[in-house]
Amino acid sequence: MKDHIKILGMTYKVAEVECVNKEEMRKGEINFLTNEIRIDKNMPDDLKEQALIHEVLHAIFDLLGYEDLCTDENKVQGIATALHQVLKENAR
Repeated sequence: MKDHIKILGMTYKVAEVECVNKEEMRKGEINFLTNEIRIDKNMPDDLKEQALIHEVLHAIFDLLGYEDLCTDENKVQGIATALHQVLKENAR
């Protein structure tokens, strides 16, 4: 997994960490103030990729000003799951 990713002109640091959030058992998390994405390193690679896509979508929706979509976890996860499947099944 890359340690940085560019999203709409902004650079985000990506880190695999031991535990993202003890209270909420999250797979990933984004900090919009520090441009950091944290992904749980103990997951299988497919889940890590899906979690990264999920957090990237949060960043995209935030940067585009789509607050309602950015804060809707079910929609973000649904889009992330679909995108991950399309990318994986069509990789060369």
